[in-house]
Parts: sequence; structure tokens; C-alpha cells
Amino acid sequence: MADDINWAERAARLRASYYRYLAARSDVEAATARMSVSMRRFAEAIQRGNDQEIAQHPDLAEVNVILDAYYDPPA
Repeated sequence: MADDINWAERAARLRASYYRYLAARSDVEAATARMSVSMRRFAEAIQRGNDQEIAQHPDLAEVNVILDAYYDPPA
């Protein structure tokens, strides 16, 4: 009888630890989703700043056009 109780208690503890693991994993997934949105916004802000800086400097704009022509596949 004592072995049955110990086994049931061990099984309950194992299930509880598994549910704690699932909860922690869900927290990580939620944080990752929030971070990916933030990182995308950050990358867009950096790109807008770079685009403005290139547009304000004629030499950089010319280099950008040359590089675009070099890296774009031929039509």
C-alpha cells in the first residue's frame, strides 16, 4: 500500500513539473513573439534612417545607385 501512495505521489509530482515546464515554455514563446515584433520595428526604423541619410548626401546616393545596378540581376 505504501508503495502505491509513493508511486501516486511521484506521478503527481512528475505531472506538476511537466505542467510547470509547459508554462515556462509558453512564456518563452510569448516573449519571442513580442521581441520579433520589436526587432522588426527597430530594423525598419534603422532602414528609414539610413535611407534618409543616403538621400541627403548626393555622393552616397550615387554610390547606392551604382551598387544597386551592380547587385541587381540583369534583366
